[in-house]
Amino acid sequence: MDLHIKDRLLIPSIFPERGNFMDFNLKKSIARKIAISGQDRKDYEIVEKKEEKRIEWNVQKDAETPLVVEFSKEELDYMRRSCEAIAEQQMPDEMWAVVERIYNEAQN
Repeated sequence: MDLHIKDRLLIPSIFPERGNFMDFNLKKSIARKIAISGQDRKDYEIVEKKEEKRIEWNVQKDAETPLVVEFSKEELDYMRRSCEAIAEQQMPDEMWAVVERIYNEAQN
């Protein structure tokens, strides 16, 4: 699955705060795979603007070179369940776009 910086920032927010031990481990595994590394910060010119509560990056480079992540069936199932759990909540459109991509990936 191709993930852009915004996807990688938004995905953890779809996960429930509580769950069983297996869910906890799946969440940790996914978080490790999508984490923004120090190298990513350099490569994508990621800058956190704390005063403005914003994160900026080189969008063109991000569009050209997304992170390609292979999720296990269990990880995809967990993400799908997480997406289904928030289906009735009010979220910004950018979040629903990420949810839709995850859900579609999990269906394949």
